[in-house]
Amino acid sequence: RLLVALFILGIILGIISFYISRDNSFIIDYFNMIENNNYNHFEYLISTLISNYKYAFIIWIFGIIFFLSFITPFIIIFRGIRVSFTIVSIIYTFKIKGLLYSFILMFPCMLINELIFILLSYYSLHFSLRIYNIIKKNKFINIKSFTKNYFYIFLILLSLLLFSSLFEIYITSNIIKSVL
Repeated sequence: RLLVALFILGIILGIISFYISRDNSFIIDYFNMIENNNYNHFEYLISTLISNYKYAFIIWIFGIIFFLSFITPFIIIFRGIRVSFTIVSIIYTFKIKGLLYSFILMFPCMLINELIFILLSYYSLHFSLRIYNIIKKNKFINIKSFTKNYFYIFLILLSLLLFSSLFEIYITSNIIKSVL
């Protein structure tokens, strides 16, 4: 619940930051590339995967290095800011059509991505707190098994991010092109 609340806080901060900066140039460029057939699917897929995997690896590593896990909630706030800044930029730029465009971008890709990051953050914080409590209470557990499960969860969520990114780049961009 805390992570969802922090994500919502990020959404609010993203809306505020858009109205302070009113920078929508990246949205105009994105839609112009799609409309003019200059959208390089493979290039944007690689860019999206690098961006998503970078955050995923950071969150995962912070779970292992438990004294860095306090940074994870800030990543969730930042992701909320990114999502809302993008959506508000689209609506600001395209007015009523912007609602449709932002809906197409938001569902299912952005929504799935952010749910994945919230889940990953939850498991990261859970893993981190569990390791801390084990060390603090000087208990013994099978750390290999515990870490292996954490790693498998990470791999599953990375796979979901891959599929979501593929959908976003190849399907969503074509839906937007057909709507433009």
